[in-house]
Amino acid sequence: MVLTPHMRTILAAVLTDIRRIEAVPGRPPPGMFREDWREAWRERQELEQFGIRHDLERWLGYPPSPSDSAVFSRTLRRMEDKGLLIRVSRWGGRRTTHVRLTPSGKRRAEGLLSKPDVEAAQESPDIAEPEPENTEPVNWANLVLLPLRFPFDDPAAADPAPENK
Repeated sequence: MVLTPHMRTILAAVLTDIRRIEAVPGRPPPGMFREDWREAWRERQELEQFGIRHDLERWLGYPPSPSDSAVFSRTLRRMEDKGLLIRVSRWGGRRTTHVRLTPSGKRRAEGLLSKPDVEAAQESPDIAEPEPENTEPVNWANLVLLPLRFPFDDPAAADPAPENK
């Protein structure tokens, strides 16, 4: 099964969130504000009950555009069809509020996070990008760049001025 870059992003982000939330201690550690610990503890309870909160902004590292939201929504559907995760709606309905990794999704995500990107792409053919059909090396010494010509560069190509108004 080939994983797209969007699928790899989601798998890695969800597993990272799971690990972060599971690391929350049962009691507030010294130096941590009680309110911060309570919020983290609520996230842990939510993880056990529903899964990881669907937080595309955190996963991407920037606010998603409407097209990003649509693309990742389709990607989540495809991942669910492939058996990598389960989409959960906390309040019912069609909207995905939480995500749970399946055992195969967790294995894939752990494989992605355990190896650097280059090694993972080289060692695992199901994660690697497809090879281009033309694999001949480029001879840069024989490369010829042609100048670009625009209509406004050539005075002969310009429209003649109107004779009478």
